[in-house]
Amino acid sequence: MSPSVGRTYVPNPLSFFKKDQIDVKLQKYAYTPGETIKGSVGLKLKRPLNAKKLMVGLIGLRIVHQGNIAIGPVRVGNQGQQTQVYTIYHFEIPLDEEAVYFHEFYPFEIQIPADILQSAQQNFNSTLTGLGKTLSEIAQVMNQLSMSGSRVEWSVEARLQIPLKIDIVNSQKIVLSDQKQ
Repeated sequence: MSPSVGRTYVPNPLSFFKKDQIDVKLQKYAYTPGETIKGSVGLKLKRPLNAKKLMVGLIGLRIVHQGNIAIGPVRVGNQGQQTQVYTIYHFEIPLDEEAVYFHEFYPFEIQIPADILQSAQQNFNSTLTGLGKTLSEIAQVMNQLSMSGSRVEWSVEARLQIPLKIDIVNSQKIVLSDQKQ
């Protein structure tokens, strides 16, 4: 698990082509660290398809909105607004290896680490350090993030890897917090 460098967030322009489908169903959608995510991945393909592997994973993304300048209650400019996405947690498990897939159903369980919220924050800090930031710059960035539009999104993602083609991917957002829902 290694954090990725910040990148500009652009939604997948091909996501509206729903030829083949992969569904992620969960027993519930709010979790606390230490719990087990239980669910299933269902494939609904138009025809049998040879794929390298089917995986399911828990992914944490820190999404940072940057750009608008606030002067009192007025916001100035939105042309320079940029959204950076940092992967702060990524854990995958294989559900099946290379095979011909068609209409299958795969149950899964993912154990959420008890220290996931603390380790995710440390991964984000190490990403900033890896980008050549000094400790004072990191403190400044962290202060800006707490005051600006920064949030963490957690999701369970299923991915069918297809050689030499676009992978079939779907995800389900979840809530992950220290507080019981």
